[in-house]
Amino acid sequence: MSKKFITLFLAVALCISILIGCSHTDKVKDNQEQNQNDQDPKLNQTKDNRNHYPVTIKMYTNEGKEIEQIIEREPKKVVIIGETMAELMIEFGQEDKVVGLGYLNQSFSKYSNQISQMPIIIESWPSKESVLALQPDIICSISSAFKEELLGDISFWNDRGIPILSAVNFTRGRSIDEYFMDIENFGIAFNIKDKTDAYLDKQKARIQEIEKIAKRAEKMPKVLFIGGARETYYYYPPSWCIIDEMIEGAGGEYMKLSEDGYMEMSIEAIIAANPEKIIITEFQQPDREAIKNKLLLNERLQNVNAIKTGNVMDVGYTSSINGGLELVNLYEEVAAFIHPELYGEKGVN
Repeated sequence: MSKKFITLFLAVALCISILIGCSHTDKVKDNQEQNQNDQDPKLNQTKDNRNHYPVTIKMYTNEGKEIEQIIEREPKKVVIIGETMAELMIEFGQEDKVVGLGYLNQSFSKYSNQISQMPIIIESWPSKESVLALQPDIICSISSAFKEELLGDISFWNDRGIPILSAVNFTRGRSIDEYFMDIENFGIAFNIKDKTDAYLDKQKARIQEIEKIAKRAEKMPKVLFIGGARETYYYYPPSWCIIDEMIEGAGGEYMKLSEDGYMEMSIEAIIAANPEKIIITEFQQPDREAIKNKLLLNERLQNVNAIKTGNVMDVGYTSSINGGLELVNLYEEVAAFIHPELYGEKGVN
């Protein structure tokens, strides 16, 4: 056997040995990494986030124009404007990411204690400068915050590399579907779509049950929804609230008195409408029973059918106007108010 052949044989054997060794090392490394991921779910989450971002979300400006927002990476420093957005952060386990909260609109939710412990910028509208100082990865707010006199246009923040996640406001009209879309966008933005989808599936199933029962109704009582301001009352057309869908979905008739938007409503207008039932709300009013009693005891309204029969219901402002995490709970309460014979006093049977 020649020396050249022996040398070639040994070289090939050495290469095979190195390849086998490398393969074994890679398998051991892969197993070690998998074991680490199994022991620390945060590693899996980090990898999942790298695969998830960047994401593009379609939303609307305060003027109702559709725009796109690109979120390049997982938001870790979040500024929140308004308590409704703060509730979403808490409900879906993202509250540790909040670096600043502005505009405490007193929604009187079950999350009030947790909200009060968040880093509050200011209880009213924060300035651009105070938000910029926090160097947020994203700002979450209702779209009406992005006016020049408040936080400025969305483009102001995009030019500084800060995307916006905003909730639809009255320029497009509020609806249950629009609110649920806000939650879907929230799930995409924070890569928690599994959680938000599960939540929405449950809410939609409860609504379907309400609407199924409503088909058994023999009549549709006329329901007037009003805002109970301290000195006067206000009417909300369907595009300015969410509760109209609850009333009609539960087997009632939402009284449509105007399409011109939110407007003052006189006592004479309430008398002329003569609703069978009245639902009343008031912005930033913790004593809802007080505004209900004020309506019931108004001497000039005693001949209105809803007042004579005591068919007056007080509701929270946020869930009835803008939507919130208590939306479906309110839907069930409204159903019980409109058709107690179908739903029972406490909601869906």
